[in-house]
Amino acid sequence: MRNSLWLRRLAVALLLLIVALGAALAVLPARWLMVIIPSNWPLAVIDASGSLWRGQALVALGPPGDRTTLPQAVSWNTGWQGGPRLTLRHPWLDCQLALAPGIGALGVSACSLRLPAAALSTLGAPLNTLKPTGELTLRWPAMQLPYQDLPASGELLRLDWTQAGTSLSNVRPLGHYRVFLTSNNGQLNVLLQTESGPLQLSGEGRWHPSSGFAFRGEGRPAPEASDTTIAGLQTLLSGIGQRSGEATLLQFGRL
Repeated sequence: MRNSLWLRRLAVALLLLIVALGAALAVLPARWLMVIIPSNWPLAVIDASGSLWRGQALVALGPPGDRTTLPQAVSWNTGWQGGPRLTLRHPWLDCQLALAPGIGALGVSACSLRLPAAALSTLGAPLNTLKPTGELTLRWPAMQLPYQDLPASGELLRLDWTQAGTSLSNVRPLGHYRVFLTSNNGQLNVLLQTESGPLQLSGEGRWHPSSGFAFRGEGRPAPEASDTTIAGLQTLLSGIGQRSGEATLLQFGRL
């Protein structure tokens, strides 16, 4: 009897603690994110308003000391829909992105992200040297991260780079490029292809837990490119890989 009473009191105390923590999160200022996020992350909160429960913040991307602030604020709110759920909004997102944390996994809703390619320069070398221009569009289906069980086959991500350009070439635009991330029998595969443009990029890669990431491809002028265009591509082709005749080899790891 005494043990039963003690267990009931403990259950009530735990329930009250959970309610108190939930109430605290609802009113804790969003500016706490500026302190909570580690200083060595490639992301920092510059300014924030509201609460951890519902608020908005200006975010900067890039390594410490060389970050770039996104032009618009990220806003969020939390709720409960079959479990805890965080909803993010930003002008670059074509949806209200829903994140559902669970035990050992994070549920992510289907969405697409459109952003200027120049934002990649904030990620450091070698992208800060290439200084890419144009627009990036990243699309993905609903998924669980990290992947517990990869689908037997299917597309996981698609990245389009349109009106592509770089500081290493005066040829504008370089083209339209597409990258696919697919699953095949538990292995992640990457496919790079050119949709159009004077610079032809192609390649295939794969990622496996035991061997890591490997990629092999090439870049070369399009067959119909003029002599002036070919000359304008040479600095870029020499800067992104090892030259082999008219082509540049793009290789990471071993396939």
